[in-house]
Amino acid sequence: MTRVSEQSSFHAINHAVGKTKSRLEDLQLKGSNLKRVQKPSDDPIGNTELLSIRSQDVDNEQYGRNISFAKAQLAFTENAVEELTNILSKAKELAIGQSSNFYDADIRKSVAKEVEQLKKQMISIGNRRMGNKYIFAGYKNLTKPFDENGKFLGDEKTTSIEVSKDFFVPISFSGKEVFFPDGETTLADRAPKLPPTPTIDGEEVKEQEFEVNRSLASESEPKPNNAQRNIIQHVQALEDALNTNNPEIIQGLLPVLDKDMDKLVQIRTTIGSTINSIDNAFENIEKTKLLNAEYKSKIEDADVAELFTDLTRQQSTLEATYKASAQLMNKSLMDFMR
Repeated sequence: MTRVSEQSSFHAINHAVGKTKSRLEDLQLKGSNLKRVQKPSDDPIGNTELLSIRSQDVDNEQYGRNISFAKAQLAFTENAVEELTNILSKAKELAIGQSSNFYDADIRKSVAKEVEQLKKQMISIGNRRMGNKYIFAGYKNLTKPFDENGKFLGDEKTTSIEVSKDFFVPISFSGKEVFFPDGETTLADRAPKLPPTPTIDGEEVKEQEFEVNRSLASESEPKPNNAQRNIIQHVQALEDALNTNNPEIIQGLLPVLDKDMDKLVQIRTTIGSTINSIDNAFENIEKTKLLNAEYKSKIEDADVAELFTDLTRQQSTLEATYKASAQLMNKSLMDFMR
């Protein structure tokens, strides 16, 4: 017959009570927050999925902050381009009115004063800042991009930001991109070309006659200027033409101003399409949040009915364990001698 000591009985009772209390405490904790998964050992596979979902939620929160910043930056830029469009439209209107020979020099000088103010407004817009950073300066966003003559001092680089997983959108536009029209021709491109070597019946004329033609052409040819001009400098050219009472130059600037307008419209279209892309990304993020919340609930939320049934059962088990332990521990020496 195996002898069972009092110490062995005590350890068995202590283990049974402790195990039952541990299960009850675990159920009570789950009942307090209605979460089935409290620690990785509760559901190792489900815990891995939960960690992945939480990581994705953290990323989505950052994407949301990126989206807010991007929309603010683009809206600020769009407002600046809209003002620039309105000013250029006014300059073009004045150019159309002064391109004929109807007005005299005094009136054109008066109009030149108004054009000068338009030019200053354009420079002010070109040097506009959001916070302490210039929006049209590229990466040199702490340096004023345009001087008082409209010369561009920034660079061509633009900033992009991630608004969803692996989806980057540009949130800045360099002054080179906004203020310089595509395919702008220089003064050298618009200068009169030298006449070809004249021929008579397929034979070249004498060199002396050709030199006379070359000298006549060179007298009317402006000095080459290969620097590309921006829309501020085009308005400056309009102001100069008005001050010098030169309707021919004003007429020549009309298609240039049209090209400038087309460029600004193109920029506004690009900004609008970028904002639409950001809005779509935001909607996708919100949908992902809802799906993640639903999936997360399926993994970690407890079945309330099952949880409280188990809790009641475990409480009954603990009470039964206490009663059995009390009966066993209350045995005296006389009970064993019977």
